[in-house]
Amino acid sequence: MIKRKLTLWIKKWLCNNVVYYSDKPYSLVLNSQQQFTLAPASSNATKGTKLIQIIARKHYTEQSQSYPIGNKKELIKLIKINSQTANNAPNTSSAYVINALGQEQSKVTHWQFTNTLPQAWFKLPESLLVGHTLAPEQVVNSTAYTAMFITQHQQSVCSALTTPLINSPERFAAMFGVPCNQVINITEPAHYAQTLIKGLQLQPKQQLSAFFTLPQGLVSKTQLKKTALILSVICIAYAALTSGYLIYKTHNLQSALAQNKTAVNQALTTLEQYQQSAAKLQSLQSFTQNQQIASPLFFTLYELFNSAELSNIRLEDNRYVLRGTADKATDALQIILNNPRVHNAKFDYPSRKERRGESFVISFTLNTTQDKTMPSPANLTSEAQ
Repeated sequence: MIKRKLTLWIKKWLCNNVVYYSDKPYSLVLNSQQQFTLAPASSNATKGTKLIQIIARKHYTEQSQSYPIGNKKELIKLIKINSQTANNAPNTSSAYVINALGQEQSKVTHWQFTNTLPQAWFKLPESLLVGHTLAPEQVVNSTAYTAMFITQHQQSVCSALTTPLINSPERFAAMFGVPCNQVINITEPAHYAQTLIKGLQLQPKQQLSAFFTLPQGLVSKTQLKKTALILSVICIAYAALTSGYLIYKTHNLQSALAQNKTAVNQALTTLEQYQQSAAKLQSLQSFTQNQQIASPLFFTLYELFNSAELSNIRLEDNRYVLRGTADKATDALQIILNNPRVHNAKFDYPSRKERRGESFVISFTLNTTQDKTMPSPANLTSEAQ
Protein backbone atom coordinates (compact mmCIF):
# COMPACT_ATOMS: atom_id res chain seq x y z
CA MET A 1 0.00 0.00 0.00
CA ILE A 2 2.76 2.43 0.98
CA LYS A 3 4.82 1.45 -2.06
CA ARG A 4 1.85 2.09 -4.36
CA LYS A 5 1.23 5.53 -2.86
CA LEU A 6 4.90 6.43 -3.10
CA THR A 7 5.02 5.33 -6.74
CA LEU A 8 1.91 7.39 -7.54
CA TRP A 9 3.40 10.44 -5.78
CA ILE A 10 6.63 10.13 -7.85
CA LYS A 11 4.60 9.87 -11.06
CA LYS A 12 2.64 13.01 -10.17
CA TRP A 13 5.86 14.83 -9.34
CA LEU A 14 7.25 13.93 -12.77
CA CYS A 15 4.03 15.14 -14.41
CA ASN A 16 4.46 18.52 -12.70
CA ASN A 17 8.16 18.96 -13.39
CA VAL A 18 8.88 17.29 -16.77
CA VAL A 19 7.70 18.61 -20.15
CA TYR A 20 8.32 17.45 -23.72
CA TYR A 21 8.76 20.08 -26.44
CA SER A 22 8.31 19.27 -30.11
CA ASP A 23 6.35 21.80 -32.17
CA LYS A 24 4.70 22.89 -28.88
CA PRO A 25 4.91 21.88 -25.20
CA TYR A 26 3.47 18.50 -24.18
CA SER A 27 2.80 17.60 -20.58
CA LEU A 28 3.16 14.21 -18.97
CA VAL A 29 -0.21 12.93 -17.78
CA LEU A 30 -1.46 9.66 -16.30
CA ASN A 31 -4.07 7.66 -18.19
CA SER A 32 -6.78 5.47 -16.66
CA GLN A 33 -4.22 2.69 -16.07
CA GLN A 34 -1.97 5.20 -14.22
CA GLN A 35 0.57 4.97 -17.06
CA PHE A 36 2.42 7.92 -18.57
CA THR A 37 1.27 9.50 -21.81
CA LEU A 38 1.75 12.87 -23.52
CA ALA A 39 -0.89 15.53 -24.04
CA PRO A 40 -0.73 19.16 -25.25
CA ALA A 41 0.15 21.38 -22.31
CA SER A 42 -2.49 23.79 -21.03
CA SER A 43 -1.81 27.50 -20.63
CA ASN A 44 -1.45 27.05 -16.85
CA ALA A 45 1.03 24.21 -17.30
CA THR A 46 3.30 26.33 -19.50
CA LYS A 47 3.58 29.10 -16.93
CA GLY A 48 6.82 29.26 -15.01
CA THR A 49 10.13 27.55 -15.64
CA LYS A 50 10.05 23.76 -15.75
CA LEU A 51 12.69 21.67 -14.01
CA ILE A 52 13.29 19.25 -16.93
CA GLN A 53 12.46 19.84 -20.59
CA ILE A 54 12.95 17.03 -23.12
CA ILE A 55 13.78 18.51 -26.50
CA ALA A 56 12.60 17.01 -29.81
CA ARG A 57 15.26 16.00 -32.34
CA LYS A 58 14.43 18.75 -34.82
CA HIS A 59 15.45 21.45 -32.32
CA TYR A 60 19.09 20.41 -31.95
CA THR A 61 22.00 18.98 -33.86
CA GLU A 62 23.89 15.95 -32.63
CA GLN A 63 27.49 15.01 -33.36
CA SER A 64 29.86 12.34 -32.03
CA GLN A 65 33.57 13.10 -32.12
CA SER A 66 36.79 11.30 -31.22
CA TYR A 67 39.68 13.19 -29.61
CA PRO A 68 43.28 11.90 -29.47
CA ILE A 69 43.46 12.87 -25.77
CA GLY A 70 43.44 10.58 -22.76
CA ASN A 71 43.72 13.22 -20.03
CA LYS A 72 40.27 14.30 -18.82
CA LYS A 73 41.31 17.83 -17.80
CA GLU A 74 42.95 18.51 -21.14
CA LEU A 75 39.96 17.03 -22.95
CA ILE A 76 37.53 19.30 -21.08
CA LYS A 77 39.65 22.36 -21.89
CA LEU A 78 39.57 21.50 -25.61
CA ILE A 79 35.82 20.86 -25.53
CA LYS A 80 35.20 24.23 -23.84
CA ILE A 81 37.26 25.99 -26.51
CA ASN A 82 35.22 24.29 -29.24
CA SER A 83 31.96 25.03 -27.39
CA GLN A 84 32.82 28.73 -27.16
CA THR A 85 33.38 28.79 -30.90
CA ALA A 86 30.10 26.94 -31.51
CA ASN A 87 28.16 29.20 -29.16
CA ASN A 88 29.17 32.23 -31.17
CA ALA A 89 26.48 31.14 -33.63
CA PRO A 90 23.31 33.16 -33.03
CA ASN A 91 20.46 31.69 -30.97
CA THR A 92 22.28 28.48 -29.98
CA SER A 93 23.49 26.75 -26.80
CA SER A 94 25.42 23.51 -26.41
CA ALA A 95 26.04 20.53 -24.14
CA TYR A 96 28.32 17.53 -24.26
CA VAL A 97 28.84 14.12 -22.62
CA ILE A 98 32.12 12.17 -22.46
CA ASN A 99 31.08 8.66 -23.50
CA ALA A 100 34.48 6.94 -23.27
CA LEU A 101 37.82 8.07 -21.88
CA GLY A 102 40.75 5.99 -23.11
CA GLN A 103 44.49 6.28 -22.74
CA GLU A 104 44.98 7.66 -26.24
CA GLN A 105 41.48 8.40 -27.52
CA SER A 106 38.23 9.69 -26.08
CA LYS A 107 34.69 9.79 -27.47
CA VAL A 108 32.40 12.75 -26.88
CA THR A 109 28.85 13.49 -28.03
CA HIS A 110 27.88 17.14 -28.61
CA TRP A 111 24.41 18.67 -28.81
CA GLN A 112 23.69 22.18 -30.03
CA PHE A 113 20.23 23.56 -29.17
CA THR A 114 18.35 26.48 -30.65
CA ASN A 115 17.61 29.26 -28.17
CA THR A 116 14.01 29.62 -29.34
CA LEU A 117 12.99 26.88 -26.90
CA PRO A 118 11.01 27.59 -23.72
CA GLN A 119 13.18 28.08 -20.70
CA ALA A 120 13.96 25.22 -18.31
CA TRP A 121 16.58 24.33 -15.76
CA PHE A 122 17.64 21.12 -17.53
CA LYS A 123 17.29 20.60 -21.30
CA LEU A 124 17.72 16.96 -22.31
CA PRO A 125 17.81 15.70 -25.92
CA GLU A 126 15.22 13.01 -26.59
CA SER A 127 17.68 10.86 -28.53
CA LEU A 128 19.90 10.59 -25.45
CA LEU A 129 17.05 9.31 -23.25
CA VAL A 130 15.72 6.87 -25.88
CA GLY A 131 19.26 5.62 -26.47
CA HIS A 132 19.58 4.60 -22.80
CA THR A 133 16.74 2.10 -23.30
CA LEU A 134 18.37 0.32 -26.26
CA ALA A 135 20.50 -2.80 -26.39
CA PRO A 136 23.25 -3.24 -29.00
CA GLU A 137 22.01 -3.65 -32.60
CA GLN A 138 18.55 -2.28 -31.78
CA VAL A 139 17.09 0.61 -33.81
CA VAL A 140 14.12 2.76 -32.78
CA ASN A 141 11.80 3.95 -35.56
CA SER A 142 9.73 6.68 -33.92
CA THR A 143 6.84 8.44 -35.64
CA ALA A 144 4.89 9.51 -32.55
CA TYR A 145 5.90 13.19 -32.77
CA THR A 146 9.11 13.58 -34.74
CA ALA A 147 9.91 11.00 -37.42
CA MET A 148 13.41 9.80 -36.62
CA PHE A 149 15.71 6.83 -36.04
CA ILE A 150 17.83 6.21 -32.91
CA THR A 151 20.43 3.57 -32.01
CA GLN A 152 23.44 2.95 -29.79
CA HIS A 153 26.90 2.43 -31.26
CA GLN A 154 30.22 2.13 -29.39
CA GLN A 155 28.87 3.74 -26.19
CA SER A 156 27.48 6.71 -28.16
CA VAL A 157 23.96 7.58 -29.25
CA CYS A 158 23.29 7.97 -32.98
CA SER A 159 20.13 9.55 -34.35
CA ALA A 160 18.80 11.15 -37.48
CA LEU A 161 15.54 12.68 -38.70
CA THR A 162 13.63 10.82 -41.38
CA THR A 163 14.42 12.21 -44.84
CA PRO A 164 13.77 11.05 -48.41
CA LEU A 165 17.26 9.54 -48.33
CA ILE A 166 17.11 8.09 -44.81
CA ASN A 167 13.65 6.58 -44.91
CA SER A 168 14.15 3.13 -43.35
CA PRO A 169 15.90 1.67 -40.30
CA GLU A 170 18.19 -0.36 -42.58
CA ARG A 171 19.42 2.72 -44.46
CA PHE A 172 19.88 4.56 -41.17
CA ALA A 173 21.92 1.68 -39.71
CA ALA A 174 24.01 1.40 -42.87
CA MET A 175 24.78 5.13 -42.72
CA PHE A 176 26.39 4.67 -39.25
CA GLY A 177 27.76 1.20 -39.96
CA VAL A 178 25.61 -0.39 -37.25
CA PRO A 179 23.98 -3.84 -37.51
CA CYS A 180 20.20 -3.67 -37.50
CA ASN A 181 18.94 -6.90 -35.98
CA GLN A 182 15.82 -5.54 -34.26
CA VAL A 183 13.58 -2.59 -35.03
CA ILE A 184 11.41 -1.03 -32.30
CA ASN A 185 8.51 0.96 -33.75
CA ILE A 186 7.03 3.73 -31.58
CA THR A 187 3.83 5.29 -32.88
CA GLU A 188 1.68 5.91 -29.81
CA PRO A 189 2.16 8.87 -27.40
CA ALA A 190 1.82 6.58 -24.38
CA HIS A 191 4.53 4.24 -25.67
CA TYR A 192 6.83 7.16 -26.41
CA ALA A 193 6.17 8.82 -23.01
CA GLN A 194 6.98 5.59 -21.16
CA THR A 195 10.19 5.22 -23.21
CA LEU A 196 11.27 8.76 -22.32
CA ILE A 197 10.59 8.21 -18.61
CA LYS A 198 12.51 4.93 -18.67
CA GLY A 199 15.44 6.71 -20.33
CA LEU A 200 15.23 9.49 -17.72
CA GLN A 201 15.49 6.87 -14.97
CA LEU A 202 18.56 5.35 -16.65
CA GLN A 203 20.22 8.71 -17.22
CA PRO A 204 23.47 8.90 -15.13
CA LYS A 205 22.98 11.58 -12.50
CA GLN A 206 26.58 12.81 -12.80
CA GLN A 207 25.90 13.80 -16.43
CA LEU A 208 22.92 16.02 -15.62
CA SER A 209 25.12 19.02 -14.85
CA ALA A 210 26.14 19.11 -18.53
CA PHE A 211 22.53 19.98 -19.46
CA PHE A 212 21.95 22.62 -16.80
CA THR A 213 20.97 26.02 -18.17
CA LEU A 214 20.27 29.13 -16.13
CA PRO A 215 17.00 30.61 -17.40
CA GLN A 216 17.51 34.05 -18.90
CA GLY A 217 15.81 36.96 -17.21
CA LEU A 218 15.23 34.90 -14.08
CA VAL A 219 17.01 37.49 -11.95
CA SER A 220 17.43 41.11 -13.02
CA LYS A 221 20.30 43.41 -12.07
CA THR A 222 17.98 45.40 -9.80
CA GLN A 223 16.95 42.25 -7.99
CA LEU A 224 20.59 41.22 -7.68
CA LYS A 225 21.47 44.60 -6.16
CA LYS A 226 18.56 44.37 -3.72
CA THR A 227 19.49 40.83 -2.78
CA ALA A 228 23.16 41.77 -2.31
CA LEU A 229 22.16 44.75 -0.17
CA ILE A 230 19.85 42.63 1.99
CA LEU A 231 22.52 39.95 2.42
CA SER A 232 25.11 42.59 3.34
CA VAL A 233 22.79 44.09 5.96
CA ILE A 234 22.07 40.62 7.35
CA CYS A 235 25.78 39.76 7.53
CA ILE A 236 26.64 43.07 9.22
CA ALA A 237 23.78 42.67 11.69
CA TYR A 238 24.81 39.09 12.39
CA ALA A 239 28.44 40.13 12.96
CA ALA A 240 27.36 42.98 15.28
CA LEU A 241 25.00 40.78 17.27
CA THR A 242 27.60 38.03 17.53
CA SER A 243 30.29 40.46 18.69
CA GLY A 244 27.94 41.98 21.25
CA TYR A 245 26.93 38.59 22.54
CA LEU A 246 30.57 37.50 22.88
CA ILE A 247 31.49 40.70 24.75
CA TYR A 248 28.51 40.19 27.08
CA LYS A 249 29.42 36.54 27.75
CA THR A 250 33.08 37.47 28.35
CA HIS A 251 32.09 40.13 30.90
CA ASN A 252 29.76 37.71 32.68
CA LEU A 253 32.43 35.01 32.82
CA GLN A 254 35.05 37.42 34.18
CA SER A 255 32.60 38.63 36.85
CA ALA A 256 31.72 35.06 37.81
CA LEU A 257 35.42 34.16 37.99
CA ALA A 258 36.13 37.07 40.30
CA GLN A 259 33.21 36.12 42.57
CA ASN A 260 34.21 32.47 42.70
CA LYS A 261 37.94 33.09 43.13
CA THR A 262 37.85 32.15 46.85
CA ALA A 263 35.88 29.00 46.15
CA VAL A 264 38.25 28.09 43.32
CA ASN A 265 41.31 28.57 45.55
CA GLN A 266 39.70 26.46 48.28
CA ALA A 267 38.89 23.78 45.74
CA LEU A 268 42.50 23.82 44.51
CA THR A 269 43.75 23.51 48.10
CA THR A 270 41.39 20.60 48.71
CA LEU A 271 42.55 18.99 45.50
CA GLU A 272 46.20 19.36 46.54
CA GLN A 273 45.46 17.81 49.95
CA TYR A 274 43.60 14.99 48.29
CA GLN A 275 46.48 14.33 45.92
CA GLN A 276 48.93 14.26 48.84
CA SER A 277 46.67 11.87 50.80
CA ALA A 278 46.25 9.70 47.72
CA ALA A 279 50.03 9.56 47.26
CA LYS A 280 50.47 8.50 50.93
CA LEU A 281 47.76 5.89 50.58
CA GLN A 282 49.37 4.53 47.44
CA SER A 283 52.74 4.31 49.21
CA LEU A 284 51.19 2.48 52.18
CA GLN A 285 49.35 0.11 49.87
CA SER A 286 52.57 -0.61 47.98
CA PHE A 287 54.36 -1.28 51.30
CA THR A 288 51.67 -3.52 52.83
CA GLN A 289 50.80 -5.37 49.63
CA ASN A 290 53.48 -8.03 50.13
CA GLN A 291 53.37 -8.08 53.97
CA GLN A 292 51.86 -10.97 55.91
CA ILE A 293 48.77 -10.14 57.89
CA ALA A 294 49.54 -12.65 60.67
CA SER A 295 52.70 -14.08 62.25
CA PRO A 296 53.30 -17.78 61.47
CA LEU A 297 54.30 -18.22 65.13
CA PHE A 298 50.67 -17.63 66.10
CA PHE A 299 49.54 -20.71 64.17
CA THR A 300 52.21 -22.74 66.02
CA LEU A 301 51.34 -21.66 69.55
CA TYR A 302 47.57 -21.25 69.56
CA GLU A 303 47.03 -24.96 70.54
CA LEU A 304 49.74 -24.66 73.21
CA PHE A 305 47.87 -21.85 75.00
CA ASN A 306 45.23 -24.31 76.26
CA SER A 307 47.72 -26.60 78.10
CA ALA A 308 50.68 -24.41 78.97
CA GLU A 309 51.50 -20.98 80.36
CA LEU A 310 54.24 -19.11 78.54
CA SER A 311 56.38 -16.62 80.40
CA ASN A 312 58.85 -15.66 77.68
CA ILE A 313 59.14 -15.83 73.88
CA ARG A 314 62.27 -14.67 72.07
CA LEU A 315 64.11 -15.21 68.80
CA GLU A 316 67.79 -16.25 68.98
CA ASP A 317 69.80 -17.18 65.87
CA ASN A 318 66.60 -17.76 63.84
CA ARG A 319 65.28 -20.13 66.54
CA TYR A 320 62.25 -19.35 68.64
CA VAL A 321 62.85 -20.00 72.36
CA LEU A 322 59.80 -20.57 74.59
CA ARG A 323 59.88 -20.49 78.41
CA GLY A 324 56.87 -21.58 80.42
CA THR A 325 55.16 -24.18 82.62
CA ALA A 326 52.76 -27.03 81.87
CA ASP A 327 51.34 -30.01 83.66
CA LYS A 328 53.72 -32.15 81.63
CA ALA A 329 56.58 -30.59 79.67
CA THR A 330 56.67 -33.51 77.20
CA ASP A 331 53.03 -32.87 76.26
CA ALA A 332 53.96 -29.26 75.43
CA LEU A 333 56.86 -30.44 73.27
CA GLN A 334 54.58 -32.96 71.52
CA ILE A 335 52.04 -30.24 70.67
CA ILE A 336 54.79 -28.18 69.09
CA LEU A 337 56.18 -31.18 67.17
CA ASN A 338 52.73 -31.98 65.76
CA ASN A 339 52.62 -28.62 63.94
CA PRO A 340 53.84 -28.97 60.30
CA ARG A 341 55.47 -25.54 60.48
CA VAL A 342 57.85 -26.59 63.24
CA HIS A 343 61.30 -27.93 62.47
CA ASN A 344 63.93 -29.30 64.88
CA ALA A 345 61.97 -28.72 68.14
CA LYS A 346 63.81 -29.78 71.35
CA PHE A 347 64.32 -29.05 75.03
CA ASP A 348 67.21 -26.65 75.50
CA TYR A 349 67.33 -27.51 79.23
CA PRO A 350 65.92 -30.39 81.25
CA SER A 351 62.44 -29.74 82.58
CA ARG A 352 61.99 -29.11 86.32
CA LYS A 353 59.10 -29.84 88.57
CA GLU A 354 57.63 -26.88 90.33
CA ARG A 355 54.60 -26.18 92.44
CA ARG A 356 52.52 -25.15 89.38
CA GLY A 357 53.78 -28.00 87.18
CA GLU A 358 56.87 -28.61 85.10
CA SER A 359 58.92 -25.71 83.74
CA PHE A 360 60.48 -26.02 80.29
CA VAL A 361 62.66 -24.27 77.73
CA ILE A 362 61.83 -25.39 74.20
CA SER A 363 63.45 -24.04 71.00
CA PHE A 364 62.59 -24.64 67.35
CA THR A 365 62.71 -23.14 63.86
CA LEU A 366 59.76 -22.41 61.61
CA ASN A 367 59.26 -23.47 58.01
CA THR A 368 57.30 -20.46 56.66
CA THR A 369 57.14 -21.45 52.95
CA GLN A 370 53.37 -21.89 53.09
CA ASP A 371 53.02 -18.49 54.78
CA LYS A 372 54.71 -16.47 52.03
CA THR A 373 51.39 -15.88 50.25
CA MET A 374 48.91 -13.76 52.09
CA PRO A 375 46.17 -16.05 53.50
CA SER A 376 42.55 -15.15 52.96
CA PRO A 377 40.25 -14.47 55.94
CA ALA A 378 38.56 -17.87 55.35
CA ASN A 379 41.92 -19.65 55.64
CA LEU A 380 42.76 -17.73 58.80
CA THR A 381 39.45 -18.76 60.37
CA SER A 382 39.87 -22.41 59.42
CA GLU A 383 43.42 -22.51 60.82
CA ALA A 384 42.39 -20.72 63.97
CA GLN A 385 39.70 -23.31 64.56
